[in-house]
Amino acid sequence: MVTEADHPVPRNHSEALIMRYDIAVIGNDEAAFEMMALAAGADRRTVAILPEVRHSAWFAGQALRRLIADLLVDCTVPRRRLFLRAGRPQLLRALFSAAIVEQIREQMHVLQQRGVDVILGEASFRSECELQVTGGDGRPAQSLWARHIVIGTGVRRTAMHRPLGVTPFHRPETLFAGRHLPKSVCILGGSDFGAGLAALLALFGVETRLVAREDNSSVMLELASSAGVQIGLHPADIGLPSLAAQNSAPLVHIVDCRRVLGFSDRLNLKAINVEPDENGQLWCASSFETWCSGVFGIGGIVGFSPDSSLHASVQAERIMNRVTHAVSRPHLLDGFARCTAASSMDVTAATACTATTDAAAATNATGAAATTGAAATTSAAATTTAAGKRSPRSRRVVQK
Repeated sequence: MVTEADHPVPRNHSEALIMRYDIAVIGNDEAAFEMMALAAGADRRTVAILPEVRHSAWFAGQALRRLIADLLVDCTVPRRRLFLRAGRPQLLRALFSAAIVEQIREQMHVLQQRGVDVILGEASFRSECELQVTGGDGRPAQSLWARHIVIGTGVRRTAMHRPLGVTPFHRPETLFAGRHLPKSVCILGGSDFGAGLAALLALFGVETRLVAREDNSSVMLELASSAGVQIGLHPADIGLPSLAAQNSAPLVHIVDCRRVLGFSDRLNLKAINVEPDENGQLWCASSFETWCSGVFGIGGIVGFSPDSSLHASVQAERIMNRVTHAVSRPHLLDGFARCTAASSMDVTAATACTATTDAAAATNATGAAATTGAAATTSAAATTTAAGKRSPRSRRVVQK
């Protein structure tokens, strides 16, 4: 399990006012809510940071599902005529915004009942354990510290790039701009978000067609069909020519929702040495942990992971298992710095040891030389003494 030694808690007076949590979850993707519920159920102090403006495609799809269901409940002939007369981009934008606000209130109520703290605003990293949350309406920025941070901001739907010289498709947000709704619209892909958008337009008198190749059994597609949307697997199924043509269906307002882009551009991931891919998504390990220890990705924001195809609840369980049984994994640069420092210490110690050995060897050599000289002196003295002790006969022979 990760301890405070791995991610130290702020100690000085200025940082003592920072709110501290075990787990912080950023975003309103489906998997993010699964992670919040699981963390709260495991008695972890959890905070949820929910965006006010940049909502995930899943969250927007849930709000559209609620809105379409409410509009279809009592869709009588007089009410249908009222929709046809009042259909304006401003009205659709207001209805969609109200549905988003209602969805946020409901999710906040559920999370607070489970003991999860909720903060509204945009989060950005200051370090691997510290976040800054900036809210709208002039609210001051808040700072918080969390031992583990899970990024679940999700993705948004937008148009794919088309070759140079080919008329580009429209993005979804263009439907809410201008003063009048288009007469005929074709929406490409988008899963529940695209189906909900098509159903909303159809209810307000727009001839709407939907090319849905992802999931033909979803509840949202059934609602779209009830709203009068023509649904097909291919443009030819709904009376459109090939979309690869340069000016395919010039009288139809084609809205492309097939491309996904991750909401990661405002997270300041450079502060934790994490870089998203060209689609703004994260590359994670099997436990959904990023290159930064203690920071995870979950849901649509994950561009690559060996387990990215798992259900949102299973992804949350994988992360929770990693959090509970985590083994400290130092950052690569920190590990390199420690190895370099250890190598330097080893070289210094080896140099000192070599110098000590050389000095000892020199001392031993000096001692040996002194011992040799003493031995020579002793031998000479012994020779002299022996000569002095010769017998008288020997001396006489020497004298002769």
